[in-house]
Amino acid sequence: MTMSRAEKTPAVLTIRIDTDLTRSLAREARRRRKTKSEVAREILTAGLGLEKGNLIAQEARRQSLLVSRRRSEKETLGFIEQTADTRGWK
Repeated sequence: MTMSRAEKTPAVLTIRIDTDLTRSLAREARRRRKTKSEVAREILTAGLGLEKGNLIAQEARRQSLLVSRRRSEKETLGFIEQTADTRGWK
């Protein structure tokens, strides 16, 4: 799969943060030996649940939210049985 040029071009984000947060970001960047921008990107990526390998956690969360909308345990179990893909199970 290839990405178009527009998808590869990073966008610039400008935000205002208070002095304490600025110091914390600088301290963390020094600790990691990375730029403040790199650390901020990593924190945003993790905070938004976009890091690689997080797909399983995202799917579990999605399913949990679907099940939590059920009124009773019996309704929840019925929903799971109805929607589960059991093909290939023995």
